[in-house]
Amino acid sequence: MSDDVFESSVVATGLLADFSTAGAISWNGVQLARTLSWLTGEQRPEVLLAVALCLRAQESGSVCLPIDDLQPPPEKLAWPDRKGWLSMLADSPLVAVGDQPEANQRPLRLVDRQLYLERNWQSEERVRIALTSRISLPPPPVCPEQLNDAFEQARSLATSGPVLTTAQRDAVRTSISSWTSVIAGGPGTGKTTTIAQLLRVLDNLVTTRTSVALASFTGKAAARMQESLDASLAGSELRGPAWQHLQVRPATTLHALLGARPGGHMTRNAGNPLPHDLLIIDEMSMVSLDLMAALMAALRPTTRLVMVGDPHQLSSVDAGAVLADIVSAGLPMSSGDPQSAITELTDSHRFTGPIQELAEAIQAARTDDALDLLRSGGTELAWIDVDPDPQMLASIEPLARQITVQGQEMVSAARQGRSEQALAAMDAHRLLCAHRHGPYGVGGWSRAVEAEIRKAVPGYARTGEWYLGRPLLITRNAPDLQISNGDTGVVVLIDDQIQVALSSGDQPRLRSPWLLDSSETMHAMTVHKSQGSEYNSVTVVLPATGSPLLTRELFYTAVTRAQKHVRILGSAEAIAQAINTPARRATGLGRRLNR
Repeated sequence: MSDDVFESSVVATGLLADFSTAGAISWNGVQLARTLSWLTGEQRPEVLLAVALCLRAQESGSVCLPIDDLQPPPEKLAWPDRKGWLSMLADSPLVAVGDQPEANQRPLRLVDRQLYLERNWQSEERVRIALTSRISLPPPPVCPEQLNDAFEQARSLATSGPVLTTAQRDAVRTSISSWTSVIAGGPGTGKTTTIAQLLRVLDNLVTTRTSVALASFTGKAAARMQESLDASLAGSELRGPAWQHLQVRPATTLHALLGARPGGHMTRNAGNPLPHDLLIIDEMSMVSLDLMAALMAALRPTTRLVMVGDPHQLSSVDAGAVLADIVSAGLPMSSGDPQSAITELTDSHRFTGPIQELAEAIQAARTDDALDLLRSGGTELAWIDVDPDPQMLASIEPLARQITVQGQEMVSAARQGRSEQALAAMDAHRLLCAHRHGPYGVGGWSRAVEAEIRKAVPGYARTGEWYLGRPLLITRNAPDLQISNGDTGVVVLIDDQIQVALSSGDQPRLRSPWLLDSSETMHAMTVHKSQGSEYNSVTVVLPATGSPLLTRELFYTAVTRAQKHVRILGSAEAIAQAINTPARRATGLGRRLNR
């Protein structure tokens, strides 16, 4: 490409310049719009603006750009008239119109007054077709009497553990009697216990070898799933190799299950489908539209799919809100049985006090109740009404003391080679941020925490990159090392050798640090990265009002990571904005599934 062409692809003029200056579109959007203009001859500024806005929508997690529902920023920008804008888009060589044409060479598609990047449209359509096709199949052949007998056998073999609620029993029945089902519920509502019972009942029901796969989005979430499931099964005589007919594989990441390769390619696909008879996916809220499309392509029609998660949590980092869309649309057991295949668990077995009450207030948008709970304090909740800045950490005495004690315990265990204790100390408290950068971001707060520990622990963080007691976050999958994006660990000394102990149930995985080329120090982490994990205590850093990340889902997700104590750093105004601002992700999947 010539220099003149390259220059035209990155320089914004007219509408693009105005919207770029106002921050309504990104430079990536400007470049895409100008490049497509050069390739196709489309010169109308309104159409090129729509291209850039469509990419900005994707960058914000949306699958499409809802032309009628756009929320103009407060700046005085010359927004096109909606009716004329839609006519221009329908007439553009960049845009295919309607949901009938198959994959085309045009980069965008206009469907029901929503503008898609063609790639996103194809992903959404593949998921919709796959789900509706599975619903149209005759349900799995299950004899009600035999299912009742299998329930009774499972109950008699469970020597301990909680008694299942009616909703949990319904979830098991629905999952066995449907090809596709959802078990929805917040933290502590017994989702893992329900999965354990599902496996027990299915093992009693089937008479032939039945392959079961367990998966989650991150390695940390998969390890947590396996650990929780093992604990739930511990009260049954059917555990480990004692399964009669089930072959239950250890929980893994969805990417590993699908055989992800560089470039986004999957070795598992329609031509090489997954061989399992049952697939259970935990933390479904984290699954993006593209990953869901890849999963559905690799799934045999007669593989039972059980999706487990909390639709009120943050959605995936990438575009889409698959679980929320499916739950909002409803999912029948089959085309001949309108009974819902979605079971919602609402009884909390983990929280019974202020943390649960705060989570419920956030979820229900009851701002005054949430603020009253935080003001009341007590042993479970603490609120420091400040505009948080890393430089004030040392002056927040309760937090500084907690961080110091945590650091001392983590370093002491690491130096003595006690990896389990080092990991336990690391997970005793987690500082969660909405942002990665800036005064409210992970970077600044992580440095502030490290400085606080250095004051209390002589020699800490002064012996090179792999210093003992350094907490780590893995940022890229390494299947050959059985390491996944999202894994957490601590640098420890084992037999006079520096090792990284990674969380993995009861027995940490030890890896040489010289093999880890994608990791970062983790004295703080984003709320997104914390999904699928639990900590004894969390401190939540809320940004100031106006932050686009300050949403109800983010606040709810952060609060529900804690088991025993939550501390909020943020103003009353920031808390109110978070509670009153539901995340807006534009998608067409829920609406089109509901047709």
